[in-house]
Amino acid sequence: MMESVFILLLLSTFRLSLPLILASIGGYFSEKSGVAQIGLEAFLLVGAFSAATATYLSHSLLVGYMAAVLASLFFAQIFCLLVLKLKANSIVVGTGLNLLAIGLIPLMSKSIFDSTGSTPALIDINTTALLPIIVLAVVVLGSLYVSEKTLWGLQIKFAGEKQEALLAVGVSPAIRQWQAISFGALITGLGGAILSTYLASAYSPLMSAGRGYIALAAIIFAGWDLRKTILISLFFGFCEAIQIQAQSNSLIAAQIPAEFIQMTPYLMTLLALLFFRTKQQAPKELK
Repeated sequence: MMESVFILLLLSTFRLSLPLILASIGGYFSEKSGVAQIGLEAFLLVGAFSAATATYLSHSLLVGYMAAVLASLFFAQIFCLLVLKLKANSIVVGTGLNLLAIGLIPLMSKSIFDSTGSTPALIDINTTALLPIIVLAVVVLGSLYVSEKTLWGLQIKFAGEKQEALLAVGVSPAIRQWQAISFGALITGLGGAILSTYLASAYSPLMSAGRGYIALAAIIFAGWDLRKTILISLFFGFCEAIQIQAQSNSLIAAQIPAEFIQMTPYLMTLLALLFFRTKQQAPKELK
């Protein structure tokens, strides 16, 4: 009995960690390039809505994932234009982008489905687990390779640490930051697609449920280290899995208020940031 519960917990941890891992990887590239990224919630939400809508209309999961990528990339260009071109504060812009996504998605849902709530359920669509796993494997392995083994990855780090070195070899730090933000938004949008087509069968309002902020906390907690960021995202996914298991256990649910159980992942995130401090510093150019 205990073995089956443990196996279910591990499987649940893996499933729930998928969007969190992708969002944290996406945020990592932006932060590592020297641009604070608090707009991960927006990329997750627009990715989730676009994927659910495009999948429903086209009956193709692949088309849904492509729509999520394009939508998150579009939002990333707004962010880059305001932050890198017009020199606006990245925290303010990221917060505004989150609010824009929250307000814009119901309007689009109303015009497409005559509903400001959830999109129609993906009943006849084959939402196989294979595609999300392939996406995760490609993104994780590809991101580790790009970050550690390529000249572009090295230049991204210099954009966040020592921009003078890039300027000395004729590379624009702003261009590398623009690329890093766009690349990160693309990855985060895929996390949103997994939310609405794999963890759920439709888009529902605010279904990201703070995962963008938790992903940002994972990056900070990991000391801006990609490998540690992925592992810590798994830990936060484990906390969410425990929360769901606790809610489904009638004995625990009878003793502990449901609201307290639901706040478990966010409480663990806060405690991790408060009590487990990393020795690694943020990128010097981070702003």
